Amino acid sequence: MRVNDFLDLVAHETHKQLPARWRTFRTWKRYTLIQFFYSRRAIHYEVWVRGGNIHALEIGLHCEADAATNRAILEKLDVCLFEIKDALGDRIEAEQWTKSWTRVHELMPYEKLDDATARACARRLAKMIAVLEPILRTERSPQRSPDARTERSPQRSPDPRTERSPQRSPDPPHATPAPRVPTTRV
Repeated sequence: MRVNDFLDLVAHETHKQLPARWRTFRTWKRYTLIQFFYSRRAIHYEVWVRGGNIHALEIGLHCEADAATNRAILEKLDVCLFEIKDALGDRIEAEQWTKSWTRVHELMPYEKLDDATARACARRLAKMIAVLEPILRTERSPQRSPDARTERSPQRSPDPRTERSPQRSPDPPHATPAPRVPTTRV
């Protein structure tokens, strides 16, 4: 399956698997990645088909706004990291990705891009959105209780093979709304 077709199928399947309240996302696709966003494209969920030595799907929340906004979001999620890992598993990493960008993500290895892989990726992304989006939308203060333990992933230096420029253009006019899928009750 071509990457473009794979990403289209991931978007379609993600829409089907999300609770109704989270189906209003829009998408933006380029080359080997697709972004799912609600109000600001700079804060988006992403599926990135990584090849070469990695050969995995990166699935996660990417914060590519200004450094202060990204840091605040990471702090908010860090307060809930135990709950997030409990819901999504220990493969989830919350980290400062570049000097200003942050992300909460995981790598999902794949053998080939096919329908089954797209559905598995969509299930994972839908679960991630259902867990993270309510946290992002709360007014919770990023302060820890005195007895909270942390086991944050250490800050990582960006991988020079995957470093992306922090320059982003505003939402393009070709950003697409969420796919409209008719729902039927069984």
